[in-house]
Amino acid sequence: MNKNPFPLAVTTNPIVQIEDDSVLSNNFNDIYFQPNNGLEEKKYVFLDGNNLPQNWKKKSVFTIAETGFGIGLNFLSTLKLWHETHEKNQQLHYISCELFPFDIQQLDDILSPIENFKPFTKIFLEKYPQVKTYGFHRIRFEEFNCTLMLIFGDCVDAFENMDAKIDAWFLDGFAPSKNPQMWSERLFKRISELSQQGTTLSTYSVAANLKKQLTENGFVIQKKKGFGKKREMLTATFQAEQTEIFEKQPWAQTFSVNEKDEITILGAGIAGLSIADCFRSYGKKVTLIDRQVKPFLETSGNPQAMVMPSFDLNDSPEARFYLTAFLYAVRYYSNQFYHPVGVHHLAFTEKQQCWQDKLLNKFNLPELLIKYHDKGILYPSAGWLDTQGHAEDKFKKIDNYISAEIDKILFEDGLWHLFSNGKLIHKCKTLILANGINVVQLLANSNIDYQLPLTAKHGQISYFKTKNSDSIIAKSPHVQLADGYITPQWNGVQTCGATFDHLPENQWFQPALPEEDHWRRNIEFWKDTDYYPELLEFQSHQTRAGIRVTTPDHLPVCGAVIDQKQFCKDYYDIHHGRHWKQYPKPKPINNLYILTGLGSRGFCSAPLLAEYLCNQILGQPLTLDRQMQKTVHPNRFLYRKLQKNNK
Repeated sequence: MNKNPFPLAVTTNPIVQIEDDSVLSNNFNDIYFQPNNGLEEKKYVFLDGNNLPQNWKKKSVFTIAETGFGIGLNFLSTLKLWHETHEKNQQLHYISCELFPFDIQQLDDILSPIENFKPFTKIFLEKYPQVKTYGFHRIRFEEFNCTLMLIFGDCVDAFENMDAKIDAWFLDGFAPSKNPQMWSERLFKRISELSQQGTTLSTYSVAANLKKQLTENGFVIQKKKGFGKKREMLTATFQAEQTEIFEKQPWAQTFSVNEKDEITILGAGIAGLSIADCFRSYGKKVTLIDRQVKPFLETSGNPQAMVMPSFDLNDSPEARFYLTAFLYAVRYYSNQFYHPVGVHHLAFTEKQQCWQDKLLNKFNLPELLIKYHDKGILYPSAGWLDTQGHAEDKFKKIDNYISAEIDKILFEDGLWHLFSNGKLIHKCKTLILANGINVVQLLANSNIDYQLPLTAKHGQISYFKTKNSDSIIAKSPHVQLADGYITPQWNGVQTCGATFDHLPENQWFQPALPEEDHWRRNIEFWKDTDYYPELLEFQSHQTRAGIRVTTPDHLPVCGAVIDQKQFCKDYYDIHHGRHWKQYPKPKPINNLYILTGLGSRGFCSAPLLAEYLCNQILGQPLTLDRQMQKTVHPNRFLYRKLQKNNK
């Protein structure tokens, strides 16, 4: 497996010849589907070959994995059949890889003429990734109870970096003779590891090596009459004894719970509300608890929240994570509340200009994502979110909301007991802590010996009314970004922010108090710009202060809370470099999970992290690849500490 199978880059478009009834790949000198009867062949080989829809009628959750997405015919055929046959509470997950993904216009040209798929094609193209970066792109089709995980990159690398339990395999792709790199021993080994008793598989190919690899990896194969003029095809069923898979990162495991259990979430900022909305979208009942009477009355309540990616020059895990999160957030937020007006990142010094030049030249990212613009760079699809509109829209769909300040949690008799001032407020089996820095105090006051290196920062924004509609500031269509930011005019008001200050630990758990000189400090960010003289003329209209939570590596914390004492015992000698197979999985603490440390990028990262946390808890295919899982895992700090302290 490559060290970094999903680099910070865009994929290469396929070189194809599009004709009336077929599409030819020049990359592989093979066709994507048969002329005239391609749809019938796809149905025969993959849907009928995996006994669908009969097999998914037996399960509440069904997962399909495909080796080559191509133009999406298999997915659209599956989605249509699923829509026609699934029950209300069933969920479909469809995972597919593609090394050379088509762009939207190509797909539109090919798929739109197909009458059978028209309503599905329209929705699919609306949600298809406009920026085709390498890696995982999770797309939700809530109206169909379906998720599509598109993984752009090599399919072997993709499956080795993916965690899921597969019910059916579509081995689609160009023939082994045309694309031998894909049909490798590594691929079939990983297919076996991701399969379970009764997993089915189908493929056009009957190549001898294919049959050999399937048999050696636990599948019982069966030849079947091929479609049309093809003499044979293969189907197979996984019937091997499933042995434990030793993962190369046992310290960073994820843990699921009984999917029938209700979920309780503590905290109703962007983290908690995103989690609640995600569980709701999967048909799960949730209880949301916060000390305020409704969501977004504290730090998440700034009226205009900036949403943008974060880059560096090193293709770092942090940059990859925030780009993935940004692309997911743009798909998640409603067009009614998200305003993709672009974020204009100004460069005032030679050093800043040099950094921007290196960024654009190194990664060759598409102009839809980043481009030069008027003394800086523009992120065209970035923008700002109407936070209150978004919160109200999601809040009205929540099952149960409790307004209470929880100050203690205890696990007794198989349940979490939540208290406020000594009074029992709520009991639950599964608890998620998403209440910012208060996580620290809550864990300290409870019967859990668990610590995280979290830090609180004080932040403050200023509002101002625009007096002159012809001013430079008022006319700006973009969010202007330097060391601070200024949002476009909205309802006659603009926002200027934001400070990011150290906060003494004895003030972490107190309400964030506004500072009197907030206006002066926020406009100081613009002292060397044309905006500064105009800003000096304005009087501050209003201010808001909040507390943000950060971590030492500036990345969020998302996942299960583990028994740290037991982990230290199990991993005390990690500095000796024992083989990873000799280390046990961490022990989780009683269905307790955490999401915090979002810093100043919560509105960018929260939707993706909420989805990822739901995936873990419900045992779904995980929306983050394994490298990203380690990047946000709560256990990473203790693991690094043991490595360092024992050397």
